[in-house]
Amino acid sequence: MDEELQLLIFETFSEVFETMFFTVLELPEEAPGKEELACGRFIEAAISYSGGCNGSFLFYFPWELGRNITVNFLGIEEDVVQDRQVLDTAAETANMAIGSLLGHLDPEGKASLGIPQPRLLADFSPETLLGASGLCIFSTDFGLLWVVGTHG
Repeated sequence: MDEELQLLIFETFSEVFETMFFTVLELPEEAPGKEELACGRFIEAAISYSGGCNGSFLFYFPWELGRNITVNFLGIEEDVVQDRQVLDTAAETANMAIGSLLGHLDPEGKASLGIPQPRLLADFSPETLLGASGLCIFSTDFGLLWVVGTHG
């Protein structure tokens, strides 16, 4: 993925996360360490798009990040958050982020979004994503957000 597209993705996603979820995204200053690559509970949210251009994105949220954005998005207390709400918020996050990105990449609106598909990954290691073409990593106060995009 070229540098210009990565910057556009970062700027677009940052705006969505700050506006909708009160969560700041940053670009990591160094490669992920052992702690960030450890196995853990993650949410995968997959979304595709087609039309003027075709592709898909996979979002990998650490569970703690998913809970945090759910609390912020729904305006509820953390102790009442249900797992289904976290999965739904992850799907909606992917929908908003990619919808906003397509607004920049496809200003004529030829592309359409698919329905985002979230799932819980009970024992996932983001180390499997290293070296993937189209990988973007964002730092948050609740762990690293991993995003892999493909387009054709």
